[in-house]
Amino acid sequence: MTGPGAFDSLSLTELEEASGELHRRIAVTLRYIGEPRADEWDAEGLSPRRRVSGYVALLELASQTLGAITAGIATPVDRTDEHPAVVAAIMYATPTIPALLTRLEQDRRQLASLARGRETMLDLERPTPWGIVATRRVIIEAAIAEAARCAMALDRFVTHLEEATARDEGLI
Repeated sequence: MTGPGAFDSLSLTELEEASGELHRRIAVTLRYIGEPRADEWDAEGLSPRRRVSGYVALLELASQTLGAITAGIATPVDRTDEHPAVVAAIMYATPTIPALLTRLEQDRRQLASLARGRETMLDLERPTPWGIVATRRVIIEAAIAEAARCAMALDRFVTHLEEATARDEGLI
């Protein structure tokens, strides 16, 4: 989990806007990559589809955590979003880029809705899969930090594709 930073002072509305912009960037880039190349591995050994599916799993874990806190029940303990079977199940459930992006947007909205319900309590610390942290940190990690990491990884993938295409065409 990232440490305290500039996002800690933002309102929930500002966090939602930043998250929405990152999600739009992810969507545009994943559409640009396209279905045929969405399963090619990058330098880190992940495909764009796998990377976005992992991010969806993280958003879902964050939503489950906020939902449990709101309901006053035990929160998830472990980082299930990092388990290959969970990510593979999301990939199976969303076999196309449009389906994956729809789920990504739905999960972003679900997290935002749950966060709005806790808006006055975002700075209260609770046990989470990320340790005992304020729910604001869960939102920042899931909706901003991981979204930014995902978007940057997709950008690196596109840069690699474009460089390879240019080499193949003798342009560089």
